[in-house]
Amino acid sequence: MFGMIALKLVVGLLGLLLVVRLIGKKSLSEITPFDLIYTLVLGGILEESLYDDKVNIGHLLLALALWAVMIYIIEQVVQKNERINRWIKGEAAVLVKNGVLNLKEISKNHIEMEQLREMLRQAECFSLENAKHVVLENAGQISVLKESEDNKVMTILLVDQGNIQKKVLQTHGLKESWLREKLKEEGHTNLKDIVYVEWSEERGFYVVTKSETEHRIYRIDG
Repeated sequence: MFGMIALKLVVGLLGLLLVVRLIGKKSLSEITPFDLIYTLVLGGILEESLYDDKVNIGHLLLALALWAVMIYIIEQVVQKNERINRWIKGEAAVLVKNGVLNLKEISKNHIEMEQLREMLRQAECFSLENAKHVVLENAGQISVLKESEDNKVMTILLVDQGNIQKKVLQTHGLKESWLREKLKEEGHTNLKDIVYVEWSEERGFYVVTKSETEHRIYRIDG
């Protein structure tokens, strides 16, 4: 029993190493979600077979061989066909281009403004106004080119897709009436036309309306 489990572990390890070789020399940050599926499914195959006496080493070898062949065929196909490659592995999405918010890509990738702000902060960009170009990479991380490296002002989100963030206002001692009055002074009377509003004491308001956004797909690779 112990010997069979040990043998399955050795075979499983060799199978995982084979998958890594088939994926290629990628760092973890470059592995796409589809590449991750390869490894997760293979791990599931090994897990199910490890303690199941009905699954012998021959069954495991057959499963690993079939999985390796499938991976190899898929990798060969996607390398030779750009359309299939984009369909299976996806492509980089331009969320902000030249400071303009791209709502089509944001909606397509199911990103909320709070998530976008969080990703920007992780890239040490604390204001959407300071983001010149933002690209969502295949692996899920973002690449950010800032307008200025000196702009380190922290902003708060006050309006998201036409909805006032009341809890944010409350925690900062601000009133909804104050926000509406300030927006009115800047010519914004209809909240439904506003996509995004951020504010800081140092820089004031940054407002993005629907007319100031884009709805396009930009291809930057391939």
